[in-house]
Amino acid sequence: MAEQKCILVVDDDEQVLFFLQETLQALGPWCKVHIARNGLEAAGLLTETPYALVITDLRMPGIDGQELTEMIRKTNQETVVIWITAFRGQETDLAAQRLAVYCCLEKPVRAAQMRRIVPKALGLDHRSSSAANAAAI
Repeated sequence: MAEQKCILVVDDDEQVLFFLQETLQALGPWCKVHIARNGLEAAGLLTETPYALVITDLRMPGIDGQELTEMIRKTNQETVVIWITAFRGQETDLAAQRLAVYCCLEKPVRAAQMRRIVPKALGLDHRSSSAANAAAI
């Protein structure tokens, strides 16, 4: 079984949080999902737990996704960051490139999209680990 990866999902929309948490937890036992309802809450969690992946909305009150990513980059260059937004533009793409964001997804995000992108972002070959698990049964 793959090493457990901690993932932090940050969004001020409860429905998006629920959807992403359920989608990511369904990836398997290697995926431990925490949620934060805003950037301030996420900043606190980031001081307590080393996250392999942070998926954050860009537009949130208080600390937004870009500011949160800047905080992450100051302390941990290895954390993979994925942005989700309904307001993507050239400025967003340039900021994502500057902050080494893995990708920027447009809302609404689809479950199939997350099942494909998250294992790749974490460097996991989902097919070979599934085959290994099936062989072990």
